[in-house]
Amino acid sequence: MGEVPEEGTAYETIVISGDDNAAALSAVRNGGYIHLRSFSGSNTFENLRRMERFSVNYISAEKKELFLDAALRGWGNEEKEMEHAIEREPFPHIRDADGWAICIPEKMRIENIEDDIGKTEVLHVEAKILMWEGSARNAIKVGEDRNIMALVAYTRYLISEGDVKERFKERILELADENDPVGQKVLELVKGF
Repeated sequence: MGEVPEEGTAYETIVISGDDNAAALSAVRNGGYIHLRSFSGSNTFENLRRMERFSVNYISAEKKELFLDAALRGWGNEEKEMEHAIEREPFPHIRDADGWAICIPEKMRIENIEDDIGKTEVLHVEAKILMWEGSARNAIKVGEDRNIMALVAYTRYLISEGDVKERFKERILELADENDPVGQKVLELVKGF
């Protein structure tokens, strides 16, 4: 069966839902369940509300460039983020993931929140793990990779305005490392070259 994700620990994952829709989301395993949060306005938010199944893919630091397509492509459109990287059987998942879970949503709730960016809705999904393959031993935990944190800040930067946008830009410049493939790409995008 392999090594499942640590109980109660947030991991950086790529969730495949809908017609090959990929999204970078944090995931936490509690017992035989995985908890996800998705923000309104995304294809993933809508897919998780209607999907009977989805996959949660755990990625090691050596393969973290997979997060670039998942986080940066397909914003609010039907563009296939990771079509080239998806294995179809037994259910769509990332071919190069170190470990992956096929999940079925059992509980969902929507929370209204307000943060620096404004008001939005967050979909909380509690999903039962139907199948686990591989290992999460070397998967990236939330907060452990500065360049993944810069990528997350960049997704917030994209939807921000004014002072908030400038704060996210400063955060990106503080976190991203030009000697890291993810950090380099984020720096290119935020600096506009």
